[in-house]
Amino acid sequence: MRILIREGGEADIEGIARVHVQGWRETYKDFLSPDALAGLSVDERVQMWRKVLAQPDPQAKLLVAEAETGEIVGFIRGGPLRDKAPDLLATDAEIFVLYLLDRVKRQGLGRELMSRVLDHLFAQGCSSVGLWVLKDNLAARRFYEALGGRPGPEQSFDLRGQGVTEIAYRFDRPGLP
Repeated sequence: MRILIREGGEADIEGIARVHVQGWRETYKDFLSPDALAGLSVDERVQMWRKVLAQPDPQAKLLVAEAETGEIVGFIRGGPLRDKAPDLLATDAEIFVLYLLDRVKRQGLGRELMSRVLDHLFAQGCSSVGLWVLKDNLAARRFYEALGGRPGPEQSFDLRGQGVTEIAYRFDRPGLP
């Protein structure tokens, strides 16, 4: 299956929302309760993505992975650091979200998406990029570590009625000490 990685936009909102929900259900099935995952809604994610894209940020980057059929099978978005615990992340940019459907994982898409967004953020002058990942999600943690991410601080909070712990990962711009 050939997959095209391209800039995402408003025309992709429904596909992104669908992958967002299915990605959660596939990725977090071992970490979140079935009730929490069943409560996810594509319609809610469509509304969320409409709000996000209604306020364009030229420093942010949204990429989608599109199958030959036109179906969105993954996406990533990164940009300047949000207000969410900036003292913990200690970077000037972050990867907000990265999801791939299970059927397209382990084909290099995640690596390519990360590489393109990291390159974009570093070209914007960012010296480091962070992200949060569930501490128990060992597959994702191995993926980020294989890309050069260094684990950092942790934070715990309630996610859809369930206590979880996230761990930060940091990626430094190549060539910096």
